[in-house]
Amino acid sequence: MTDTTVYVSQNYNPHSLTREWGFVLADIRPVFTFQNGDLRTARLDIAKDIQARLPKPVTNLPLHAGIVSTDSIENDPASLHRQVGSDILCLTLLADVPLDHPLHITQSSLIGHWRWLRQVWTHLSTQKVSKASRLESPELQRSPKNDVIDEICRGRFNTAIAALRSEFKSLRLSQDASWDLDSRLSFIRNLTLFCPLIGTELLYRLGYEPYGTNHHAKDSEE
Repeated sequence: MTDTTVYVSQNYNPHSLTREWGFVLADIRPVFTFQNGDLRTARLDIAKDIQARLPKPVTNLPLHAGIVSTDSIENDPASLHRQVGSDILCLTLLADVPLDHPLHITQSSLIGHWRWLRQVWTHLSTQKVSKASRLESPELQRSPKNDVIDEICRGRFNTAIAALRSEFKSLRLSQDASWDLDSRLSFIRNLTLFCPLIGTELLYRLGYEPYGTNHHAKDSEE
């Protein structure tokens, strides 16, 4: 991939989300700006950040993450971040193998994660905003335990993302409207742990305030 990557789908463009929420992300979750270190260090740093954001923070990680190799793409977190965005890069670093195992990144893996997020965007981005139901982040964090959170607590980020994908599959197949809102919020909340840009935007479109009223890119004059 190059610095001039063009996304053919208008349904999901990680660069537009970076423009809208990038300054919020840099303030709230700076590790997701991928400005320091190498990809191996980035794996461990984002894993620590994710565990720290659980309702009951845990520390259950190896001392070192597995080494990261690439083929035709640059082995540099800042460069990859510019090309594919933080959401895709986080999934790429954590989804395929356990955190302490070596990881090889290919262009196909980057595209695969982008395609999945495009499906998520297509399914959830058109939901109507409910201004009467706005919540602050503490309420969003008070959620029942589920497989995604359980796996994160154990430090099993690859299986946590597999559970997240399974959660989304169930959400897509559900025909129960009364259950749909709760399941939608549960999924997006879990998604935001790994993919803060798309997660923040989806929560905002549903009428929620994941970072409080002082962090609304949509309402900013900038």
